[in-house]
Amino acid sequence: MAGRSRIKLPRVPEEMRQWSELLLQEVLDWPQVRSRPMFGMIAIYRGNQIFGALPRTRAMETKYSISFKLPRRTPALNRALAHDGRIVPSKKPGAKWISFEMRSGDDFRDAVEWLARAYRAAK
Repeated sequence: MAGRSRIKLPRVPEEMRQWSELLLQEVLDWPQVRSRPMFGMIAIYRGNQIFGALPRTRAMETKYSISFKLPRRTPALNRALAHDGRIVPSKKPGAKWISFEMRSGDDFRDAVEWLARAYRAAK
């Protein structure tokens, strides 16, 4: 189609690929979790519900971000998102997909916790 531009997904550096692989290994141990390739990322599912996307060669927001889906947000969850400086601000208010930027390997535990919240929401 003429005039339509494709969304540019940022390329992921090797360091982020390694962190992504570690995150994938962590979540694949959770009940009913499976993964499959999707647009340079690995989509992660709980049953048939997608709840996350980990970069393999491309990422959704920044080259160091993972993404997760939170379809319903409580005021407490909105506060937690607002207080975490690693959450990438969404261009759309109330967006279901949220990105978390990993700044170092020290962010691994928090990345797992955000993925766990999305996993619990994907019932």
